[in-house]
Amino acid sequence: MSRQSKPVVVPFDEALQRYLTVSGISRRQFISRIAALGAVAAIGGIVEACVSAAQSPSPLPATPAPTAAGAATAVATATPVPTPIPSPEAELFVYNWDGYIGSNTVSDFSKKYGIKVTYDKFPDEPTQIAKLQSDGKGGGYDVSYPASTWLPSFVADGIVQPIQPSLVPNLANLAPEWQNPGYDPNNAHSVPNYWWTTGYAWDPAKLPGQYSAWADLWNPNLKGHLGMLDDMREVFATAAFQLGLSPNTVDEGELDQILAKLEVQKPLVRIWTDDDIGDFESGQLWITHCWSGDWYQMTSDKPNAQYVIPSEGSIRGNDTMVILSGAKHPIAAHLWINYNLDPQVSANNTNEIGYMGPNAAALPLIDPTIKNDPRLNPPDSVKAKLVELAYLAPADLDKYTKRWQLLRA
Repeated sequence: MSRQSKPVVVPFDEALQRYLTVSGISRRQFISRIAALGAVAAIGGIVEACVSAAQSPSPLPATPAPTAAGAATAVATATPVPTPIPSPEAELFVYNWDGYIGSNTVSDFSKKYGIKVTYDKFPDEPTQIAKLQSDGKGGGYDVSYPASTWLPSFVADGIVQPIQPSLVPNLANLAPEWQNPGYDPNNAHSVPNYWWTTGYAWDPAKLPGQYSAWADLWNPNLKGHLGMLDDMREVFATAAFQLGLSPNTVDEGELDQILAKLEVQKPLVRIWTDDDIGDFESGQLWITHCWSGDWYQMTSDKPNAQYVIPSEGSIRGNDTMVILSGAKHPIAAHLWINYNLDPQVSANNTNEIGYMGPNAAALPLIDPTIKNDPRLNPPDSVKAKLVELAYLAPADLDKYTKRWQLLRA
């Protein structure tokens, strides 16, 4: 554009009508297209219509030229051209748990948007966190999936960047209780992904009978067959619930009580596992501390495997989708998050891996055998006894770490 030329302002309604006329669709069909494709894809055509209207004669019937007074009114009330949606980058780097997404989600996303996705997997949380913290910017990734407990420190340390809601219209699909979580008010820096309970699974062919309490994992008959998660906070919680203590306690005396309780269990433990699914399916473990969605995946190999949320109370946790501060592909990252909040995509993920999500719009599409199973989607009476692990300041986390190292020595 030359220095003397001026931009042509085209009202949004005129651009919309131009787009509908050229495309041969009705306003009702356009609204349906928004529902199917998302606002970003649907509105792109209108933006093009705005540009073409400024550069070429309108194919619509001409309207009489306004009077001088009418022209002044038109200029004063003209709707500005919508801000164009930025185009996504051609690449995306994602860092997630192994086996923690629908088998076709990555490939379908790439086909839909023409974006090459490098999808790396980590085996455990310490590996993930160390990588994301390695350069203070996310370790070269665009998107990752930290547990909600890490959000306060990630925000304070500048490891994640704010979410731009205008680029994630599917945020509207979140159930009300997930729209303003305590760990990240208004989801300013994250989007909830899946939630779970913690309990344990067992093979009834090896261990007939029913189990219902954390205390059952201290049964001497389990020696050599018991697995506990290689997760410090989760393991400490199993003893805390039995002792009537908070799994978020930072009291030194209470932590000593928890350690003493775990020392009693230690001779029974075959392994603190970072692969509870594989260790259980192989038969190495007959009973194992695990998350609800992991138990669901175990049933594909061992359909009779059982799972319980212990009666003393347990943990409810969730992970999040975040965009790292060093992301080189932030627009594609927002598009990835929005795609995974699509009702059908979200339901496909849950139906394959068994973890419930926060997506209210996906609920009608979730397999009833998952949605209606109280072990995967517990009733309110059980939820009332679930506790979320809280973020611990470094000094308090050190109290746990010191005792964890003593236990594992």
